Amino acid sequence: MRKLNTTATRIFCRLLKKMKEQESIQLTSEGYMPLTIERLTANIETGTGKGTLYSLCHYYEQNGDLMRDPEMCFIVVDNRSHPQEYEAIEIYPQLFRQDSSDQFDECIRIENNRVTSYIKVWQQGQCSVAAIWFKNLQQQGFLK
Repeated sequence: MRKLNTTATRIFCRLLKKMKEQESIQLTSEGYMPLTIERLTANIETGTGKGTLYSLCHYYEQNGDLMRDPEMCFIVVDNRSHPQEYEAIEIYPQLFRQDSSDQFDECIRIENNRVTSYIKVWQQGQCSVAAIWFKNLQQQGFLK
């Protein structure tokens, strides 16, 4: 499986640090949709250790329904002994969802808390999308 690049990993780690011990948080930045971060599932068996699944999502309301714009889920395998050991954390895009276009791409399949398969091309594409999105989040002020 392909993991996020170093820049995206560092940005993701800064977002996770804001969670502290909470299960979910909502970050705001003036002029942008809030960013919701949720811890979904822990102890997922991967080929590189046990991971935790997180969701990052912008929501908007349409006809009384919350719409994801977008949502991405990530498996985080964190083997760091120090927060700055970025080479010891692996972050794998698992899912991309965009409600307005009915797009749902699950590139890593998780069954019974274990990674069972992945679609290499989709997963690589999601790494690229995440890298761009995280740079945008940083520029938009979500890391302040």
